[in-house]
Amino acid sequence: MKARKNIIFIYIGLWFLINLLFLDRFPFMHSDESWLAGLTREMMQNGLNSTEPFFDLLPRYPHAIKLLFHLLQMPFLAVLGYSLFSVRLISLLFGALTLAVFYGLARLLTKKRGFSLAFTVILSLDIQFLYASHTARQDIIIAFGILAAVYYVFKNLGAWNLKKDVLTGALVGVFIGVHPNSLMVAFAAGAAYLYGILQKKLRLKNLLVLVGTVAGFAAVFVLLSLSFDPQFFAHYARYGGELGVAQTLAEKLRAFPEYFLKLFLQISGTYYTPFIKPQLILFGAVALFLLASAFRKREALQTLLPFLAVVAAILLIGRYSQPAVIVLFPLGYLMALSRIDLPPKRVGAAGVALLGILIALLSFFSVRPYLNDDYKAYLAELRESVPAGARTLANLNAEFAFERGALLDYRNLQYMEEQGLTFAEYVEKKGVEYIVYPAEMDFIYAKRPVYNILYGNLYPYYEEVQRFLEERCTRVAAFTSPYAMRIPRYMYEGAWEVRVYRVEGEKP
Repeated sequence: MKARKNIIFIYIGLWFLINLLFLDRFPFMHSDESWLAGLTREMMQNGLNSTEPFFDLLPRYPHAIKLLFHLLQMPFLAVLGYSLFSVRLISLLFGALTLAVFYGLARLLTKKRGFSLAFTVILSLDIQFLYASHTARQDIIIAFGILAAVYYVFKNLGAWNLKKDVLTGALVGVFIGVHPNSLMVAFAAGAAYLYGILQKKLRLKNLLVLVGTVAGFAAVFVLLSLSFDPQFFAHYARYGGELGVAQTLAEKLRAFPEYFLKLFLQISGTYYTPFIKPQLILFGAVALFLLASAFRKREALQTLLPFLAVVAAILLIGRYSQPAVIVLFPLGYLMALSRIDLPPKRVGAAGVALLGILIALLSFFSVRPYLNDDYKAYLAELRESVPAGARTLANLNAEFAFERGALLDYRNLQYMEEQGLTFAEYVEKKGVEYIVYPAEMDFIYAKRPVYNILYGNLYPYYEEVQRFLEERCTRVAAFTSPYAMRIPRYMYEGAWEVRVYRVEGEKP
């Protein structure tokens, strides 16, 4: 009997150990991961108000909205070293925690141990969940926060007091220091409160205490951000505008269907976008079914409201980031689980088994192409041809190959003109010794303006860079790597070349 109770922990432990084997191989490394890790490394050296050293022209300003995430990364970098594995390990740990909370919430809402375990296994094998648990971004932590907040509210509905409102608000408020998407955690908690109010187990004053507590945490992070940057509001608003967050609600509404359509059709810029059509269809169908059922049975709202609340938060934020869709997957599976009313040995069990097999097969065939050492090989080639401490202009995906402050990212070049710099002047002013030139630069220029979002408009400086490479540089190495092309649909189509140049003095 004890073994049956512990089976979920045994399974999560095995899942964690197996995923360790390919943690830094799937998915391909995205520059967001080295971006966040690079900033953490800079903070460890120069203080919490540091900005990214690889952006010297791209405007960056310090703030505290992601501070807790960077603080979380610091001990991992200090103990395990500066590597992709180190920072991805955090996501894998939160993936395991998310599975544990998902199981607990499933048991709480359905009282069905067998089905709860089955859906936990299905979630753990889902390609989008594996992707988030293997990527050094905050998405899986936000997904954990959503489930943790909903679980805490629903578990305590029967014996509620104002102290629990404050504790819930504190739980939600902490995630403000992880990512601005903490709004999703707040909306999910608010939806759980709304369900409690509808069930007459909570009152409006409980919700007001929750909101007040979260507002208090938000104020702390805002004040800390203002201490880092007195013009925090203006700078953060400008950055939000660049990401689409400052658009009007009408504009966000127009772009909203396109977000899910792109996920459905696997269309993206530089992000890995797995095949998730069955899941999106399942979640949409179950949500509609629960919505129709809610007119007859109020309990149908228990899993539906948090799901719809997070969808609303995605809409209001308006960022529409492909990896962030993971926040809907645990809630989507909970909705599906809530509609299984048959005993495990009957038709419902067969349907769950078929769903599990489908998810497992889709994930296997999605992961298999990436079980290679392409990123390690890419770093090894760079380390062999460029001194780790040499000032180098390269893609940010090369950050793990260099010492702190050595790399400058190509994104800076789009700001040269407004700084009154030519490319040659930029190289001289910044002391650039090496240039790592990826083949994607030629591809993007040839396809302009389709991929201008990656580096801005290459047209003003592309030909100038080519002349500089020809006239002022010596090619010291060349090798092929999929990391010479950051657009997923082309990464493994053909051999993409990386050329390494050493900057010389002016030739006579």
